[in-house]
Amino acid sequence: MEKTIIFDIGNVVVEWQPEHVLRSVFSVADMPDMLAKTFHSNLWAKYDNGLISTKDLKELMAEQLGCSNTAMEALLQHVIISLRPVPEVVELLQQLKSLGYKLIALSNMPQDIFIALFEEHKFWQFFDDIIISGQIKLVKPTPAIFEFLLNKHDLVATDCVFLDDSQANIAQAKSMGFNTIKVINFQQAVDDLRYLLNI
Repeated sequence: MEKTIIFDIGNVVVEWQPEHVLRSVFSVADMPDMLAKTFHSNLWAKYDNGLISTKDLKELMAEQLGCSNTAMEALLQHVIISLRPVPEVVELLQQLKSLGYKLIALSNMPQDIFIALFEEHKFWQFFDDIIISGQIKLVKPTPAIFEFLLNKHDLVATDCVFLDDSQANIAQAKSMGFNTIKVINFQQAVDDLRYLLNI
């Protein structure tokens, strides 16, 4: 029986709409190009991985985009504001916790953004552990971050369920023996997990 449920955060527990965030700050003519220069860039990947500071990210990305540091500050603030908890998922977390499941958050997220979200929202209380890429300097879908989680909690992958919206992350977890749920939308994820656990 699955005993541990592992949740990605963005687009699983909280909303994450990068296109909307970008349009809140910039006039975007070419969204794929803008995403490639921001949230899908090597710079942001380093930020997720804890390899550069928020200050460095703002300066380097402002230079890359040809915008002001003030605009970058606004962008990061919009990121934090946009990451709103999904009520039906938070309700499920509370139910799972009451049923005795071990809940772990496993997210690619910069440390400063995590700290802001942790201070703002109460859903974190339902997690037994929170593993953030920016803090441990490991990212999904590398095997190392999954091995870190398993070793830290003395877990067997086949006893775990992993939910994520990234196919690459799901594929890696599945190859290591995790039970997986690919999150397409929030209600589907809730329904699939309830069905899997028979709750």
